[in-house]
Amino acid sequence: MSSSSRIAVLLRVVLLPLGLIGATVAGLGSYFEANDDMALAWLFSGVIAAKPVASVPLYFHGYGHLLAAAYAALPALPWFGLLLGLGLSVATVLVFAVLDHVLRARWRGVAGVGALVLFFGLAWLEHWLWFSYVRVGLLLAGAGVLFAAQRPGRRGTLAVGLAVLLAAWLMRPSLAVMGFGAALPAAWWLAGSWRRAAPVLLGGASILALATAVAAFLQTPEQAHTQARDRYFARILDFDQLQPRPRYTADSLGTSAVSLWLMGDSTLVNEALCQRAYRFDARSFYGREVPAKLRLRAGLLVRDYFPVLLVLAATALAVWRQRKRPVAVDFWLVQAAYVGALVFLAGVLKLPPRLELPLLDFWLLANLVYVLRPAAAGSRGMPGPVAAERTFPLWQLRGAALLACGAVALYGVKTWHRHQVLSAERRRHEAALSVLRHRGAGAVRIVAGPNDFLKSLSPFRAYSVGPGPVLLLSGWPSHDASQARLRRALSGTADQTECLRRLARLPTYSAPPRALWVLTPETARWLARRFRFDGAPMLLYPEGSPLANDTALAARVYHIQPWPEH
Repeated sequence: MSSSSRIAVLLRVVLLPLGLIGATVAGLGSYFEANDDMALAWLFSGVIAAKPVASVPLYFHGYGHLLAAAYAALPALPWFGLLLGLGLSVATVLVFAVLDHVLRARWRGVAGVGALVLFFGLAWLEHWLWFSYVRVGLLLAGAGVLFAAQRPGRRGTLAVGLAVLLAAWLMRPSLAVMGFGAALPAAWWLAGSWRRAAPVLLGGASILALATAVAAFLQTPEQAHTQARDRYFARILDFDQLQPRPRYTADSLGTSAVSLWLMGDSTLVNEALCQRAYRFDARSFYGREVPAKLRLRAGLLVRDYFPVLLVLAATALAVWRQRKRPVAVDFWLVQAAYVGALVFLAGVLKLPPRLELPLLDFWLLANLVYVLRPAAAGSRGMPGPVAAERTFPLWQLRGAALLACGAVALYGVKTWHRHQVLSAERRRHEAALSVLRHRGAGAVRIVAGPNDFLKSLSPFRAYSVGPGPVLLLSGWPSHDASQARLRRALSGTADQTECLRRLARLPTYSAPPRALWVLTPETARWLARRFRFDGAPMLLYPEGSPLANDTALAARVYHIQPWPEH
């Protein structure tokens, strides 16, 4: 390859995606899709723990120690967001390298650059706009596999791809496995045959299996119990598989707590509760829940990702019009596999956008590889590229071009509207954090219910709630081991209910207050029930309007005191 060609590839594969990333973040912004990411950042930085947490079960193996050390040294920097941004940048560059390699067989120069820009705008931009560690882990794993498969036989490329796959596994093992599986068809077609793809596939499977075995061997009993509870909570809250059937008053309190994501009271919320007070009704789940989830997800799929669906339909139509159906059996089997995987995830498990678009992207990449592969691929017993100009009449191509232009314009309008909605939501949530910071500076902040204020925040900004500890009672971090240590540091006991009773003695009307309780009406009622269950009742009453006047959050400052005797 000449030096000018190398420079051109560098421009398309590295500088072009980095420029598009910069334009997206600067022009549209970047917003956390779920509250999980900010909760993780606050754990690693020590905002909701006694000190920066270096190890979280299921998440960021190895990264946690680096993040905790970085936050301890420079807490004003958004280290968690920067780490994810670096991972997503690597995934973006690797996918651009693969796509550029495929497109060069058909389009060069301006046409190839335009195709890359179009791919970013329609199928990749959302990953930066709606930020999530789930997207990063899944995309990083699949991108590593594809990068290694595009040049079979090259040890350096294989080493880079497998290293990227391992980096994704360290973020979250299940995401790496899913990304590896989603990229298999494209990797096979990129390599040209199963034999040529074998080093990538066997190497990737070996790394995932070895890493999982090492993690299982090093797992502590405490981490095993946390993971077991997480699996139950996922089946209850995420997948809607288990329905509550409480037998006793304690069971009723426990199931109510789980429904409110109040998971820190281990006396009530534990594995025994999940086994005793929940039931799986197969007839109800498969007869009502699954069809309802599929109908909902199908509508959202068409609404949110119609440009990608149109391209998938176009590639399938192009292959069908070739009239080489026996040769294309592998193509149709892959289409069925992707559809089946999406249906299973959407109906039986859960398919949020942070999983849905990455899977659609790998499906799209697989189809593009199949349709645009070099003609030399036919020499390996695989069909060459689909020639659209020979397959479709000119009038159909013109109609498709008009449809594509309309879809691009409509998706642009939709993306701008999403930017406006997310930026408005960020302003409201930052206002709520500002109230929490100014009203409770130096006090113990007890927060339960309004975890949505952690959504839509910027991954590239460090959010602080000022001096003083924060005890988060709701969300999955509430049953992390770090919370028991925090409760012991605050009150001398790890038991959540007794800790809250002792914190309730701190004055809330003083200036500044010693404790600030920020609760939703639902969590306040549950706490009142919990206090009555095995001790003296407590009176909880709200003050004023919702936090930062945000009625969507429905969180208020509450005061708490012993129930009056008369």
